[in-house]
Amino acid sequence: MTAVSSCPSRLIRPPFQGRRYLLCYIVDRLYVRPQGPMASNFHAPYCLSWLSAAGGGLLAALSFPPVGAGWLAPLAMAFLWAGLSRVGARDLRSLVACGLSFGLVFMLALLWWLEDSIGWGAWLGLSAVQAVAVTIAVVSMRAVAQLPGGPVWAAAIWGSVEALRSSWPLGGMPWGRLGFTAIDTPWQALLSYGGVSGAGFMITVAGFAIAHACAKRCRSAAVLLGGVCLVVVASAVWPYRVPAIDTVTVAVVQGGVPGDGRDLVAYHRQVTRNHVEATSELARRLTAEERKSLALVVWPENATAVDPIRDPLAGTEIEEAVAAIDVPLLAGSILDGPDQSTAYNRGLLWLPDGTRGGAYTKAHLVPFGEYIPWRALIEGWSSRFDRIPRDMLPGNSEGPIDVQGMLVADAICFDVAYDDVLPIQVARGAQLAVVQTSNATFTDTSQPEQQFAMTRARAVELGRSVVVASTNGISGIIRSDGTVVQRAPAGPAATLISPVALAEAVTPAIRLQLVRSASMYVVGALALAFALARWSRQRRFSKLVAVAAR
Repeated sequence: MTAVSSCPSRLIRPPFQGRRYLLCYIVDRLYVRPQGPMASNFHAPYCLSWLSAAGGGLLAALSFPPVGAGWLAPLAMAFLWAGLSRVGARDLRSLVACGLSFGLVFMLALLWWLEDSIGWGAWLGLSAVQAVAVTIAVVSMRAVAQLPGGPVWAAAIWGSVEALRSSWPLGGMPWGRLGFTAIDTPWQALLSYGGVSGAGFMITVAGFAIAHACAKRCRSAAVLLGGVCLVVVASAVWPYRVPAIDTVTVAVVQGGVPGDGRDLVAYHRQVTRNHVEATSELARRLTAEERKSLALVVWPENATAVDPIRDPLAGTEIEEAVAAIDVPLLAGSILDGPDQSTAYNRGLLWLPDGTRGGAYTKAHLVPFGEYIPWRALIEGWSSRFDRIPRDMLPGNSEGPIDVQGMLVADAICFDVAYDDVLPIQVARGAQLAVVQTSNATFTDTSQPEQQFAMTRARAVELGRSVVVASTNGISGIIRSDGTVVQRAPAGPAATLISPVALAEAVTPAIRLQLVRSASMYVVGALALAFALARWSRQRRFSKLVAVAAR
C-alpha cells in the first residue's frame, strides 16, 4: 500500500518503528488511500477522512473556552488537512462532506451557549451557516493543496474565509477565529506582530505543516514546519512591548442583575440603582491616593435600559453617581433613535461638572437580538420578535473618546470580536481600551468566558490595557500583555479599581492592519486562480493525449 504523495513513493512501516511517533502514524493512516478490493467501496476510503475532519472540529472547539486548550488549535488543523488530503480534488461530494463534518462539529460545540440562552433554532441555524462557510474553505483549500507550498496557500484561503464569515451575512459572526486561541500559548506574541488574523494564519500553517510533514516526510515539508517553528520562537523571544507613557487609576462597576440574572429589561430600574449604589460605596472607601489618581469609572452596557437624556429618573441617578465619585463616568445606555421604532446602544461620558462628553455607538449589532432584519416581511413568523419592538441603529466610525485629555477606545459587547472597532480607534491615538458589555442573556453559559478570552487577545494585539465592565460578569482589568490584573466573578455585584498603563505607540499588528487584511484575500484568491488554471491546463492536455491515442 503506497502513500498518495508528491514525494517519492514509500511503503508504510509498522507504528513506532525507529523514531516514528503516534501522531505520524495516525496521519499516515489517514493519508493512505486503500488499494485493491477496498478501493471500489465508496465508504471505506472516505469514512476515515470524515472522521478525521470531525475530530479536528472537536479539537478546534476545545481550543476555545470553557476548555480553552489553545495548543489544540494547530492539531485541529492538522486533522483537517489529513482528512481533506485523502479526498480527491475533484470529488466535490466527499469534500463537502469533509467540510461539513469539521464545520458542524466545530460550530455546534463552540456555540452551544446559544441553545442554552436563546434556543435550539438559533443554535442550529447559526452553526449551519458558519459550517457552510467552513465547507467553502475546505473545498477551496483542497484545490490548492497540490501546489508547491500548498499548506501556505491553503492557510491564506482559510484566513480569507474567516474574514468573510466575520462580516457576512448580516454583519457576520467572528466567533471561532483561530487567532483568538493564541492567548496563553507559546505563540501568543504573534498577536502583537500579526494581530488576530496573522496569529490565526500561523496557527493554520503550523497545523497543515504538521500533517504535511508527518505524512510526506519530504524536505519541503520539513522546511515549512521548521520555518513556522522559527517564527513562533522568534516572536516569543522578542515580544513586541509598547512603552507606557503614564499610569492612571480606573474603576469598574458591575452592578448585577436581580433574579436569575438573565432578564435585565424586567429589572432595568433596579439594575441602574445597583450601579449607583455600588459607585457611591466605591467613593466612600477610596483612599486619598486612589482618589487623587482615579481618572475614569466605567459602567457596563445597558446600565440604563432607557434614555438617560430624556428619562428624568435615569439621568438623575447617573448624575448622583458622578457627584459621589467626582470623576468622569462612562455609562452604557440605550438612547432613543430618530423615531419611535429605533434606538442606539451607546456608551456616553458624564463629567463631574454636570455636562456630557464624547460617546461611542455600538457598530456591530446582533441580528434578531438588537434588530429584526426584513422586519416587514417576517414580523409575524415568531412571537419572539415582539420582544424587540425597536431596531437598534449602528454607529459609524466614532472614537476614541476624549476623557479630559486621555483618549479611550470603546467597544460594546460583540464589537470586541471585530477588527474594525478597537484597532481602528487605537490607530487614531487611543491610549486605553474599554469594553462595555451585558452578558445577562448568557448567564451560566460559556459565552462570557469566550468573550473575555477574545478581549485578552485584543489587549496583546492593541498593545493597550483593556478595562471590561459587565452587568453581571465577567468584568476585569487586563494588561497589554494579556495578563488579568483583576477579575470580578460572574453574578454578584462587584467593583474593581486598579492602576493601568497608558500608551501611544502602536504594535506592528495595528500599523499593518490594512495591509495584512488585504493581503490575506489577495494571496488566497491568487492561489485559487493559479490552481484552477493549472487544472484547466491538465484537462486540456489529457484531452489532447486522448485524441492522439485514437
